[in-house]
Amino acid sequence: MASPLLAPTPSHAGPTGVLSAATSRVTVSQLINLFTAWLPKPGNYPRLARQFLLYCLDNKLTMDLGSLRIYGTGKSGNQVSPIKKFLFFYQMQGSPIIISDPPPHKRVSAAANELILGYLAEATHLRGDKTKENYTQALNAFFLYIAEEQESGRAATFSTLTVSQYVNDLRARGLSAFTINFYLSPIKQLTKWVIKHRARLGLTDAQADNLRDVQSITGLTIERGFYKDSLDTTERDQLLAHIDDLTDQAIVALLVLEGLRTVEVTRLTVGDIDFDRGQLQVLGKGKNTKKSIKLFGLCATILRRYLQSGETLPPTAPKSASLFPALKTAQIRYRVDKYLKALGLKRPRMSAHSLRHTAGQLMIDKGVEPMWVQRHLRHELFETTQFYIRKQTERDYFVKMPDSV
Repeated sequence: MASPLLAPTPSHAGPTGVLSAATSRVTVSQLINLFTAWLPKPGNYPRLARQFLLYCLDNKLTMDLGSLRIYGTGKSGNQVSPIKKFLFFYQMQGSPIIISDPPPHKRVSAAANELILGYLAEATHLRGDKTKENYTQALNAFFLYIAEEQESGRAATFSTLTVSQYVNDLRARGLSAFTINFYLSPIKQLTKWVIKHRARLGLTDAQADNLRDVQSITGLTIERGFYKDSLDTTERDQLLAHIDDLTDQAIVALLVLEGLRTVEVTRLTVGDIDFDRGQLQVLGKGKNTKKSIKLFGLCATILRRYLQSGETLPPTAPKSASLFPALKTAQIRYRVDKYLKALGLKRPRMSAHSLRHTAGQLMIDKGVEPMWVQRHLRHELFETTQFYIRKQTERDYFVKMPDSV
C-alpha cells in the first residue's frame, strides 16, 4: 500500500528548471512551476501568467502575442509585461502542448487515500469527528503537494526530505507558524504509525529508515501572546442588550457569559441545561464525555426566555433535542460579527471566539481564582489560563505600580 508513495519519482525537468527535449505535453501547473523556477524573482509573474494561460485554454487560443493582444485589451502595462516574458519562456521550451491540470479530487493517489484511511481507522488518540476531519484535511494537503511536485517533474515521495521541503513551501506561502504546525503534526503522527506497521504495509528497511527522521523535524515557534481581543464589562453588556432576536441572544450569552466555544454551543441539547441545579453540561472540543459547569444567573434567564418563546423549539421539545437545531459554527461567527460591527466593536482580533476570551478575562478581572477559571473554561493546561492573568498584569502595571519605591 505505501510503497508507491515511497518509491523514487523520475524527473521530466533538468536541473535548471527547463523541459527535456522529449517532453511535448505539459500541464498548466507544470509549466507555471517551471516558469517560476526560471525567474530570478518571481513576484506576481507566475500568477499573471497562469491567468493568461487559463484564458487561452478556455477560449481555445494559441499561446502567442496575438492572443495576448486580445487578452491584454484594457489591461495596464505591468499586467501585460510579465506575460510577454512568460511567452518568451514558453517559446524557449519549444512551445509544448498545454493540457489542463487533473481534477483536484483525482490528484491524491489511491495508495495515499488508502494509507490515510488505514491510519485514521486505528488512530484511537483522535477524539471527535472534527479532529479526524482536521487530520484528513492536513494529510490530503501533504499528499496533494507530493502529487503536484511529481506532476511538475520534481522528485517527491513520502520521505523526510519531502516533508522538510513541504514545511519550507508552507513558510514560503506566508502561512502562520500555527497553521504550519497544524499541517505538520498529522504527518508526524502518520509517520509513526507507518513505521510501526511497516511489515504489514510492505515497507523495506530502507524506506522505514528514510521516514524515521521525520520526527526530528520541529514545528515553528509560536509566540504565546494574547491571540484574541476581549470585550470589557460595558461592551459585553451593550452587546447582549443590543440583540433582540432571542435565539441569537441565547447563543451569544453562552459564548460571552459561560465562555463556551462555538462548536460547543452547536452540540448542546435541551437536556444539557439544568436550571434547578444551576449547571450546564458541555461536550468539549475533541471530547467524548460531557463536563458540568456553573450556569450563571443572567445566562439562565436568557436561556429560559429563549426556550419559553417557542421561537425555534416547541415548549415540549424532548431533552434529547438539539438546543439550536441545524446550527453551524460558521453561522455563529457570521451572527456575532454582524452584531459587533453594528455596535462598532469589531476590531482586528475580535471574533466570535473572542467572546469566550471575554468570559475568561472578566472572571480573572473580578478576582475569581485562576484554578476555578481553568475548571470552568475546561483548559487542559493552566498555561492557557495564565494568558488572562498576564493580560490583566500588563493592563494594570502602570496604574498599580507606585510612583516611588
